[in-house]
Amino acid sequence: MDSQNPQNRQSRQNHRSHETHQRSPGANARYLAPGDRGREVVDLQTRLHSAGFELGSRGIDGVFDADTRRAVKAFQQSVGVLADGLVGPVTWWELVESGFRPGGRLLYLRQPPFRGADVMQLQRMLNDLGFDPGAVNGLFDARTARAAADFQKNAGLVADGAVDAALFKVLGTYADQSLGTHPLPDKYGGYFADDLFSGTIVVDAAHGGRDAGYLPPDGGPSEADLNLSIAMELAQILPAKEVLLTRSDDVEVSNSNRAYLANTSGASMVISIHHASYHSPGANGTATFYFDRLGYQSHRGQMAATYVQRGVSRALETTDLGEFGRSYEILRETNIPALVIEPLYLTNPDDLELARDGYYPVTVAEAVAKSLKQYSGRDAGFIAV
Repeated sequence: MDSQNPQNRQSRQNHRSHETHQRSPGANARYLAPGDRGREVVDLQTRLHSAGFELGSRGIDGVFDADTRRAVKAFQQSVGVLADGLVGPVTWWELVESGFRPGGRLLYLRQPPFRGADVMQLQRMLNDLGFDPGAVNGLFDARTARAAADFQKNAGLVADGAVDAALFKVLGTYADQSLGTHPLPDKYGGYFADDLFSGTIVVDAAHGGRDAGYLPPDGGPSEADLNLSIAMELAQILPAKEVLLTRSDDVEVSNSNRAYLANTSGASMVISIHHASYHSPGANGTATFYFDRLGYQSHRGQMAATYVQRGVSRALETTDLGEFGRSYEILRETNIPALVIEPLYLTNPDDLELARDGYYPVTVAEAVAKSLKQYSGRDAGFIAV
């Protein structure tokens, strides 16, 4: 691999800034960019080809050329991650997961859970048949196992929640007879049936500890510090029965532990605080994200994101970039509605000046709290353009 190419090193550095709120790089994390060549690129091209993406006339040749980059971008767009044509750990693991075929392995409840395209297909079929697996997120969690066991019981099979090729065959027989209406529409129109604030809300301050996030080159608070400041303020003013923080100090918390806290707390919603960065200082504004992957989206997450996006961008008087469906880890691995808010680009001079204002954390926290109150009250006028 051409790791000495300065342009490649810069591409990877920029790409890492976009993947910091997704899956943490593990031992097999990869960073591949145009110009790289070798066995790792062959592996990449083989997986892209198997997933049905065209590699151009040269095919699998071990060279990361323009055709390979186009294939990577097309794949990234299909799974809802940043489509920049570069391969970081998030894109790599999405590729790995896409290679699992229904019935190709035994699925059962374990920790960490099985994940992949086969699990997503299972969830889709269960959903079609009226057995609720929760979010169609490709994670074989307890809710998916319960739905599988319920189907087994109704089909006269051993209700152990384990899924093999034989069960996929039975599921397919029934699913072929269904209307194929996944995802199921939300009968509440993206709102909660009950009061959002009657239970628990989890507030997640991204990064922390050794993971400082973005660090302004001329000093000032790190992204992790800004996230925590806003989260602490938000925890004080949210009118929920209980507010849980994923961290209340400058400590490192894994993404899986953040999701585990949310999933086991009985919370109604997760609000994750981030800040954006980009290699170009021209990028600016506010953006909010909700879970969306391969045709499934969180209806409540999308609606809540719309309210928060309007409220924060108006309060800060920033560019309203909009709300977007993504498969970021905190969105995907929580089984309750979740949203990620990026109030500013810390690489933009004007946005960074806003972030350095002493009242900035309070302003953002108040805007989020007000927006969620309007969302809970179903005030459609609040999000009207």
